[in-house]
Amino acid sequence: MSASLDGTTAPSADRFRTLLAAQRADCVRQREEALAECATSVPDPVAQRRSADLQRTIEEIDRALARVEAGTYGRCTGCDAAIPEERLELRPFARTCVACTVAA
Repeated sequence: MSASLDGTTAPSADRFRTLLAAQRADCVRQREEALAECATSVPDPVAQRRSADLQRTIEEIDRALARVEAGTYGRCTGCDAAIPEERLELRPFARTCVACTVAA
């Protein structure tokens, strides 16, 4: 049976908060680079798309950080089941379990 964050302990919440913050900082840095590419040359559709994708990821990370603060991190927003910790380690800003993601 896989571990989940149901009843997240402070160390687990802190660990995922740190992981999310690091991923957010990396996304912000990459987005700034993509925006710089767009500003210094002919509009590059690849850089524009990358910037938009990174902005969506930053927003997802911000929502995950809000769930950590609210104490709901690790619960599927679709079915309220616990999201396996392994999934959260691979995609810490995941808001749904695999079953709900596939059903969407």
